Amino acid sequence: MNELVFWAGLAVIVQTYMSLWFLMAVYTKRYDVVDSAWGLGFVLVAWVSLALNGKPSTVQIVSALLVSLWGLRLFVHIARRNWRKHQDDHRYEELRAAWGKHEKRKAYTNVFLLQGVLVLLVSTPMVAIAQANQPTLNVGVVIGWIIWVFGMAFEAAADYQLANFLHHRKKGSHELTNKGLWGYSRHPNYFGEITTWWGAAVVAVSVGGWWGVIGALTITLLITKVSGIPPLERHYKNNPDFQAYAKKTSVLIPLPKRKG
Repeated sequence: MNELVFWAGLAVIVQTYMSLWFLMAVYTKRYDVVDSAWGLGFVLVAWVSLALNGKPSTVQIVSALLVSLWGLRLFVHIARRNWRKHQDDHRYEELRAAWGKHEKRKAYTNVFLLQGVLVLLVSTPMVAIAQANQPTLNVGVVIGWIIWVFGMAFEAAADYQLANFLHHRKKGSHELTNKGLWGYSRHPNYFGEITTWWGAAVVAVSVGGWWGVIGALTITLLITKVSGIPPLERHYKNNPDFQAYAKKTSVLIPLPKRKG
């Protein structure tokens, strides 16, 4: 299939998918449904990419299954977390106020369609794997899978530990967790997500798709510089408990606690 036609078709499918989520957001009056759409978007890209490129090899199928496992778990985790709030996330409430009468139009273009573009960019390792010409198992693929699975497990463990802590925290309390993986990193779930995509990038490079690193670089920049860590750190900047926690705990990469 022609490269331009392939990407155009994939873009149309992804943006149609995001448009359907926007309609759900309008119906439920909650823009945070877009967070649930994130994980499933990669599952969609993985299997559509394989379908558009003919008969897949074992390496391609296993890789698609790995991203499906990651995406489905993330979807369930975020959907359960958000719907327990019974209201839109504070980030989107702030955007509603800022956008005023242009709220719906800007939500569609600046949140839903933009996220569709980001899904395509971050998915480049999966697309590179899917487009490889009958790739076979090699050392690089195995190493990539190991990194991939480690990242998925790390992220899932961090999410579980945080969810368990919040479930047992006293109602109205603003206590923060510093137990388990959260005692070594302030954002261990993000560390796991970044690691996951670098594992996928290693697999992509190992089957000849060097441009698969675009996705890993994109998610790393997004999490560390744009929409992941920075807004969370700003949200807690006036919380003295968080500041004390931050002085002793690594931002992203899990490290032993600092003294002081």
